[in-house]
Amino acid sequence: MNKLVKVLSTGTLAALMLTPYADAASVSSYSEKSSLKVSQLARYDSKTSFGESGTEIVAYDKKYKRAYSINGALNSLDILDASKLTKGKMPLLKRVALKDFNAQGSDITSVAIHPQHKYIAVSVPAANKTDNGHVVFLSMNGKFKVQVEVGALPDMLTFTPNGNNLVVANEGEPNDEYTVNPEGSVSVIRTKPNGHIKQSDVTTTYFDRSMIGSDVRELGRNAEESFRNLEPEYITVDNNNKLAYITIQERNAVATYDIKKKKFVSVKGLGYKDYHKTTIDVSDKDDKINMKNYPLFGMYQPDGISHLNYKGHVYLLTANEGDTQDYKGFSEETRVADIADQYNTASDYFKGFDSSILKDKKSLGRLKTSTSNPFTNADGTYDAVVTFGGRSFSVVEADSMKQVYDSGDDFEKIIAKAFPDAFNSQQEEPGKIEFDNRSDDKGPEAESVTVGKVGKHQYAFIGLERTGGIMVYNMDNPTKPVFETYFKSKDNKDISPEGLTFIPKEESPTKKPLLMASHEMSGTIAVYEFTGK
Repeated sequence: MNKLVKVLSTGTLAALMLTPYADAASVSSYSEKSSLKVSQLARYDSKTSFGESGTEIVAYDKKYKRAYSINGALNSLDILDASKLTKGKMPLLKRVALKDFNAQGSDITSVAIHPQHKYIAVSVPAANKTDNGHVVFLSMNGKFKVQVEVGALPDMLTFTPNGNNLVVANEGEPNDEYTVNPEGSVSVIRTKPNGHIKQSDVTTTYFDRSMIGSDVRELGRNAEESFRNLEPEYITVDNNNKLAYITIQERNAVATYDIKKKKFVSVKGLGYKDYHKTTIDVSDKDDKINMKNYPLFGMYQPDGISHLNYKGHVYLLTANEGDTQDYKGFSEETRVADIADQYNTASDYFKGFDSSILKDKKSLGRLKTSTSNPFTNADGTYDAVVTFGGRSFSVVEADSMKQVYDSGDDFEKIIAKAFPDAFNSQQEEPGKIEFDNRSDDKGPEAESVTVGKVGKHQYAFIGLERTGGIMVYNMDNPTKPVFETYFKSKDNKDISPEGLTFIPKEESPTKKPLLMASHEMSGTIAVYEFTGK
C-alpha cells in the first residue's frame, strides 16, 4: 500500500460511511447529428446550501486517481476518491479547512496539482483582498508544507506542463469604496521536487504601460485607474512551457507573458462583437425568445481560456462570459434607458433603427451597458451601445492575436431549440428556472472552456454558468469549429458549471475520456464519460 493511501485510509473509515456523495444523473442532450455519446458516470454532492459555492474548481490527480475540489461554502479543500467512478459515486476522503493552511486568508480560489511530484498548490487571497495574497503548497493528503507571498487577490494558478514553474494570476481588484486599487500582476514560482519552495523562488511581475495596446479599452475615471484595472483572470500555458496567455477580463484583452524572462510581452484588445450582423435577445421583460439585430457592440471579456496546437500554430479558446466594474466608489454599469438621451442617434451605427428602442423595456432599454467604451464622443455622447460579454466562445491565433472564429449567436439559438424553457435563464433557487431572466445582462454566460480528444477528434467543452450545461464543438480545424452537441444533467441536478477538467483516456480510471464539471450553485461535481469515433 502506497504512503498516500495509508495516510488517507487511517481514521477515515467512519467518515467514508457518512461521506457526501450522489448517484449519477441521466443526461439530456441536443445535437442535429453527432457521433459523440455522453453519459454521466458519477457525481459528488458537497451537501452544502444551494448557491453557497460548495464546489467551484476541481483538479484531477492522474497518479492516485484523486480529485481536489474548492469548497467555497466551507472554506475548505475537499479531497475525493475518483478511482471507482464506475459505481456512480465519488466519495469524500478528507476535508482540509483553510485554517489548517497556516495562511491568514479570506478564502481559497484555485487548486493545481504538480504534474510529476507529490504536492499541490492552492491560492489564498488575504483577509483584506487588496493586500498581497499567498500560495500554499500542500502534500497530496492536504498537509501543510509551505506558503509564499504573491500579488493581491491570487485568483487562479496552474503548473507549466513540465512542472518547472507555477504561474499565478493575481487579479488585484479594488475595494468597494474604490479608494484602494492594487495593481494586477502575475507571479511565477520556481518549483522543486520536494515542494520546499522559498520566497526567493517567487517573482511577481507587474504590467508595463508600454506593453498595453492602443486597442485595449479604457476603464475608470482617469488613466491611472484604467492602468490599475488590468486584472489577470485566467491562464493557459503553451505546450513548450514558454508563454502564458492570460485573460484580462474587465478590459476585454489577453496578455502574453514570457515565463523564462518573467516579463509581459504584450496586452492586446479583443475587439467588439457587432450586433448589426449577429442577433441577440436584449430584454428580460418581453417574456419571449426574441433574437434581433441592434445598434449594439459586445465586449468579449473572456473568463476561462484554453489552447490547442494546429499546423504549427497556437490557437487560444476563450469563454466570453463578460464582467463589469460595479463598486460603491465607481460603476460603469447602467441600463440603456437610463442614459437614452446621451446617445448620438445620428451616428452611422443607428442608421435603420428607430431611436425609441433605447427607452423601450422590451427592447434595448433594459440592457445593461457600459459608460466606459470607445464609442464615446468628446461631448460625452455615445455613438453606439456597448454591452458586457460575447455570449459565445472564440478562437484567437496566438501570434497575431487575431480572432479567427466566434460562435456568434449559436448558444442562444441552440438553447432556444434544445431547452426553450431555460432560454437565457438562471436558477438561484432549487427547482426554479427563471426563463429569459438574463437576456438584459450577459445571456447564457460562457464561463469556462477546456479541450480534449475523444476517439480521433479534438473537442472544445464550454460551460454555461447561468443557463447551465456544456456546449461541445469539434475542433479538428480550430479556424472552422463545428457544433457537436449540448448536454446537461436531466432535471437540473447540476447547476452553474464553474470549472471544467478534461481527463484523457490514458489518465482516466475508466480508460475512457472523462470531463469533471464543478457546479457552483448546486455544490456538485458531475463526471461525464464520452465515447466517439
